[in-house]
Parts: sequence; C-alpha cells; structure tokens
Amino acid sequence: MLAVKKFYGAVCKIEETLATLGLIAMTALVLLSALGRAIGYPINWGMDISLMLFAWVSFMGADVGIRLNRIINVDFLVKRFPPKAQKYIAVTWSVVIIAFLVVLVAYGVPLCISNAKRQFQNIAVSYSYITASIPVCAVLMIISMSIKLKNQIYGAPVAQNDGRDVV
Repeated sequence: MLAVKKFYGAVCKIEETLATLGLIAMTALVLLSALGRAIGYPINWGMDISLMLFAWVSFMGADVGIRLNRIINVDFLVKRFPPKAQKYIAVTWSVVIIAFLVVLVAYGVPLCISNAKRQFQNIAVSYSYITASIPVCAVLMIISMSIKLKNQIYGAPVAQNDGRDVV
C-alpha cells in the first residue's frame, strides 16, 4: 500500500507541474502570437498549441481542485441539514460525479479515436491530442473522487493540504 501511495503522490506532483507549465506556456504563446500579429509576423501555430494546452490544463486543474478540495461548492442549503444528512448528500453527489466521469471516459475514448485523422489548421498534429484530455483526466478525477468518497464514507478528514496523504 505504501508503494501505491508513493506512486499516486508522484502522479499528483507530475500533474500539478504539467498543469503549471502548461498554463505558463499557453499564456506565453497567446501573448507572443498577439505581439507577432501586431508587428506583422504572426505565429500561426501558436493558437493551435494554445488550444491544446488549454484543454489539458483545464482538465488537469479540475483534478487538482478535486484532490485539494478546492472546487466551488454551493452549500448554503445543505448546511441547514443535520450532519448525518449532510454526509449522505456529500456521498450521493460524489457518486453522481464519479458516474458522470465514467460517462466522460466512455464517450471520450471513441471521440478521441474518431478525431485521429482530423488535424489542426496550421500544424500537422492530430486533433486527438486535444480530445485525449477528456478520458485521461476523467480517469484521474475518478481516482481523486474515489479517494474523497472513501474518506466521506469512513469519516476520514478531507484533504486540506496537498491531497497526497489521503489514499
């Protein structure tokens, strides 16, 4: 079990690093593309790469948010219920979220395969590199939500730090 925790911790750290670097690269590419257009030397491929980075960064960021318990939560109504009811509602919503993520994987894989021959406008790269972000990151989110669900059911505290110690 310790090996699984270490592996999951490494995966989480890699994911956070890739999301950070992707956001920086995407921002730089958009800025450079805009400046290039302004001076008459556009970087045509910059927007295509930015689009791909946006998809991956968005989904990876969603997983990091789930893992660190930083997702938006509207709980003004739920907080009025007794603690036991709040727990049942939280568990129910976690199950619903996991079910939705399973649907994303089920439909994301065929979408990725069907986009294999489609290419970006300015670069000879398959559009599947964008659509792959859906099933890949949905699997990561399923893992994060499953850990969160386990903690909700068994009463373990929800991660408030880096989320790597909740397996």
